[in-house]
Amino acid sequence: MMKFLTTLILACVFAAPALADSAEDKAAIKAAVFDYFHGQGEGSRERLFRAFDADNATMVGVTKGEDGQEAVRSWKDMNEVLTSWSANENPAGGNRDGAIINMNMVDDRLAVVLFRSTDRFYDALTLGKVNGQWKIIAKAFVLQ
Repeated sequence: MMKFLTTLILACVFAAPALADSAEDKAAIKAAVFDYFHGQGEGSRERLFRAFDADNATMVGVTKGEDGQEAVRSWKDMNEVLTSWSANENPAGGNRDGAIINMNMVDDRLAVVLFRSTDRFYDALTLGKVNGQWKIIAKAFVLQ
């Protein structure tokens, strides 16, 4: 019994820092996701570029074409996309409703977040941790 208790105590002591790191990572991931969401709503270049690794990220979505048919469309230059979002002369504003539906982390360097934006779209965001910073490296979306 004593050996079991010692093992349990040691496991808790060594697991505590890992849990703290995980909580810090989750908070940083959430901050990046909401920088994207609110940055788009506010037309904030600073928040959008803080959220994305704009030089490397991509975006793909299921959208409706001019003929009304659903089609997959991709954007490979996120610098252009983010600049366009931040130049919106009539942004939606910061009071939009958005929520993280699910968040999964792998190996403390990769995360996938499912996000609901108001009643407009659902995002699947992939974030990577590079040099200690969480950045969105891919965005896939479907319209609601």
